[in-house]
Amino acid sequence: MSRFEKAVLLCLALFAAWHLCSTLFADAPPRPGGHSAEEKAVVSGAAGNASGLSLAREAGVRAADGAGSNFVISPLSIHAALALVAAGARGVTQTELLGLLGSASLDELHRAPTIKLVGRLNGLTQTSFACGVWVDRRQALRPEFMATGASRYGATAESVDFVLEAEQARRRVNAFVANVTKQLILDVLPPGSVHSSTAVVLANALYFKGAWSQPFDVFTAPFHIPGGSTVGVPSMKTYQSQYIALYPGFRALKLPYKNEVDQQAAFYMLILLPDSYTLSLAYLYDKAASTPEFIKKHTPARKVPV
Repeated sequence: MSRFEKAVLLCLALFAAWHLCSTLFADAPPRPGGHSAEEKAVVSGAAGNASGLSLAREAGVRAADGAGSNFVISPLSIHAALALVAAGARGVTQTELLGLLGSASLDELHRAPTIKLVGRLNGLTQTSFACGVWVDRRQALRPEFMATGASRYGATAESVDFVLEAEQARRRVNAFVANVTKQLILDVLPPGSVHSSTAVVLANALYFKGAWSQPFDVFTAPFHIPGGSTVGVPSMKTYQSQYIALYPGFRALKLPYKNEVDQQAAFYMLILLPDSYTLSLAYLYDKAASTPEFIKKHTPARKVPV
């Protein structure tokens, strides 16, 4: 595999700004007396292990296993979707979800920087972050869950008929996602994924569009793909100084996006490239997705000449 291929495969496009479910429904009352000692122990044992990156790592491993194709995962979307479910759960279900999300309570979860980032993204012209809940009309969501979903996650809730009109319901979810992503994602739910046994669908849509702060020259370059063949692909080049840093076994490149509206939002792409015969692609991906603070600690802070 060429170094260029490695760079593309490990292009962890982490844009950063700052440092199911019957219990969702009205006929499931809150558990009296709060959490038991056993339930609190579950949270304590999992505290600090936020789910976003760990689940993204697992999804990435499965996507890459024998497939030989690229994939894109949003840890923030995974975290927000599970947090929304946790807000409507009760008892052991809620406790286990909170433990997975690295929070000891719903109040702590709602104060987490990750959840604050969800609301912040919706206030920027470059981004859109939306959650939706579709419930079979034979069920009724609790009012407090709907209020939390709207205030914390900007989630919309709709009643649909999964029993008699499953296909129409699937299309409504897809239309929601397509609208939020500016028609870039059209079929988040494939045919047959929704049927008469479906009770609730939770969907998250994340959209980002930005221009480089330093534009690149675009040209066509040869790209070597598995199997030995070569194709021409649009590529970028520049002779301007860049944010580059060398670390044991790999190097990092930070590419900032243009920011003309909100100076508190600093979006950038971070590319990690393993050195040949020193660090495997799988190992670097594993470290980036499973080690706390890895991305923050390995983001270049100074420009160097190229």
